[in-house]
Amino acid sequence: MNGKKGALQVTTLKDIAEAVGVSISTVSRVINSDVTKHVSEETRSKIWRAVQELGYAPNESARKLVMKKNSATKQPSMQIGFISSWTLYSAEQDPFFNTIFAGMRKMLEDYGYTFAYVLTFKELRNEVTLHKMLNEHRVDGVILFGDVNEEDDIVRLIQKHIPAVVGVMSDSPDIQNINFDHIAAAETAVNHLIGQGHREIGYIGGHGCDGDLESDERYIGYKLSMQKAGLEIRKEWLVNTKWVVDRSYSWMLEMLERSQGRQLPTAIFGASDRLALPAMRAAIERGFRVPQDIAFIGIDNIELSQYTSPPLSTIHVPKFELGMTAVKTLIDYMQSDFKPSFQLLMPYELIVRQSSDYKRNE
Repeated sequence: MNGKKGALQVTTLKDIAEAVGVSISTVSRVINSDVTKHVSEETRSKIWRAVQELGYAPNESARKLVMKKNSATKQPSMQIGFISSWTLYSAEQDPFFNTIFAGMRKMLEDYGYTFAYVLTFKELRNEVTLHKMLNEHRVDGVILFGDVNEEDDIVRLIQKHIPAVVGVMSDSPDIQNINFDHIAAAETAVNHLIGQGHREIGYIGGHGCDGDLESDERYIGYKLSMQKAGLEIRKEWLVNTKWVVDRSYSWMLEMLERSQGRQLPTAIFGASDRLALPAMRAAIERGFRVPQDIAFIGIDNIELSQYTSPPLSTIHVPKFELGMTAVKTLIDYMQSDFKPSFQLLMPYELIVRQSSDYKRNE
């Protein structure tokens, strides 16, 4: 690598690939923080070094940002960081997270930014990793994903070193946060079931920030809706799967098998589509009709939910737009001296499909 290209030349992914000695697809994966395929840390470092030395700027938006910041005598890194409270393995398996992440990558590309790193809070509890992240990676801002209250010390340290920090579905009151109203969305789902004539409604969910079912916002929404309607919440119809899909399926099977004449719920609210779908499958395998015997509704509206048999009713969350908004907010924040803390709530929408489209009182 012999330095930057001439002023009239534009650095391409091919240039970076040739300089490092890897494929163009590998360069693209690293620059776009595609975590679905493994790239060694050594290769990642070489690629980022080539990006900086060759002056790679993906598009006109990037060049405009460079000109704007250069005019303020500050050379931008054109990179931001991403830190998740989820393990990257579980995140990669979750279509909800992947769609949000795709929205982030789209907006980063539009503005000429890339992810300098994708880390978890668990990794940052290692002092060596934390020091390297804060001192060796030059970034203009950081996105924090998920619950961060238990990571207050790390968050404060990040804020001390990096002036622009935005949260996505975060619970910290001290940072800008892009989210949707989980409680109200859950209430909307349960109210739909109540409107269909259901009075015995079960709940399949996961833990909140403290590991307990009752602290999760989607459970709180379920509970509020049931209480407002004067309906009983029965413990035997609740399960904390800890967000593990297999536990939803096995719990539903066990509940149906041990009923033996006992009353069963006529409807189930799953705190995510990924929890509602395996429970619905278990009911169908045991000969229950959906929605006539047991109705189901989820939340998130992942792509698969419309193609199941029957299609799953759900609450649509604008996942892609949520990711795009987070990046746009961060970039605006990085370019402004006014940095207030606020929460921006994205809209959600009830989508009624066959899994709950049956009125019991008719």
